[in-house]
Amino acid sequence: MGSKENNVVLSLDPRGVVQNGGPEIILRQSSYGQEISKLSKDRINKFIILSGGPHLKKEINIKNFFSIFTISRPTFNSYVFARSAKKFLNEHNFQIKLLIAGDPWESYLSCFFLNKLLKSSIPIHIQVHGDIGDKNWKNINFINFLRFSFSIIPLKKATSIRCVSVNQQLNLMKTFNIDKNRIQVVPVQIDLPKVKQKISTRPRVIGFVGRIHKDRGTDRFVRLIDALNYGNSNFQVLIAGDGPERVNFLSALGKILPKNRVRYLGQISQEELRKVWNDIGILVSVAPVESYGRALREALVFGVPVWATPSSGVMDLLAQADSGSVQILDLNKDKVSLSYEFELLMKVNVGNEFLKKFIQENNTYPKKLAKSWLKTIKSHSK
Repeated sequence: MGSKENNVVLSLDPRGVVQNGGPEIILRQSSYGQEISKLSKDRINKFIILSGGPHLKKEINIKNFFSIFTISRPTFNSYVFARSAKKFLNEHNFQIKLLIAGDPWESYLSCFFLNKLLKSSIPIHIQVHGDIGDKNWKNINFINFLRFSFSIIPLKKATSIRCVSVNQQLNLMKTFNIDKNRIQVVPVQIDLPKVKQKISTRPRVIGFVGRIHKDRGTDRFVRLIDALNYGNSNFQVLIAGDGPERVNFLSALGKILPKNRVRYLGQISQEELRKVWNDIGILVSVAPVESYGRALREALVFGVPVWATPSSGVMDLLAQADSGSVQILDLNKDKVSLSYEFELLMKVNVGNEFLKKFIQENNTYPKKLAKSWLKTIKSHSK
């Protein structure tokens, strides 16, 4: 593979998604670098991300196996970003063995253009985090429709693809006619502290955690609260998150519930969220499309049952979770039926089996992803 000092896996992040994600996401990326260095026995010794960001020439290094270099301002212009990447690479003696595209859009195009500028044919691995193969995804808004339409060619041309759940994989195969062997399922690792599940009675609090946007089902959540409030004022709502629909969302809830029954926390860190799970009795998810459902899994880990509308991530979780701890939410049911299901779910005790299995599998994800990268490199070099 050449001299070990030069062989790298290179990811192009023109919008600066990784840097904007904060320390936890950066550390997760560094774990991929550590694993690929170990698995390749240092023949590939580094994972590098070239990123858009507010501070040009900023450099983040974690030991000797991972670096982020900021080479431009955040941009949607993939060609311009690819040119900046080429200029950076001309100044460094890296042998690129694999290009990582964090999405099938701007990031993939950046990899495509970089290959053209370098006059090379470096294999491209696409990471797909959203459930873009779900027919509901493209119908959420016009931008999603455009992104769905554009995804067809990148997903066909990519050397390999990573998705985060089995049902998401099935949707990609069916919708885009992709061979199963080209898709690797590797869920997103969650950084978990030592967790002790709650054993006391949970509060009668319904939680909404995540981005406050119509594509997360805010209207559906309001419908549910309206139905549950019919003849039952003995519950509260806790909201952790922010987004463009915040004002409308809170206003709609305010027309149903008095202020003392709605607790809005705004955008909070992962560390703060872990403390908030003690204040939530049931987590509700009404997103029309969910590829993985990080918050859903965290809820179960902390002993909070989940009530969710069907999606790829929810159906995957339903198959893995302890019996009764995840319930499918059908908003077409009448108010009495929904209230009855709410009361039943409040009585559920989330067992420890999911927690044990999840922690065990969660720790394997960086190694599993690094293995898939090495497999892509090996198959391309044949």
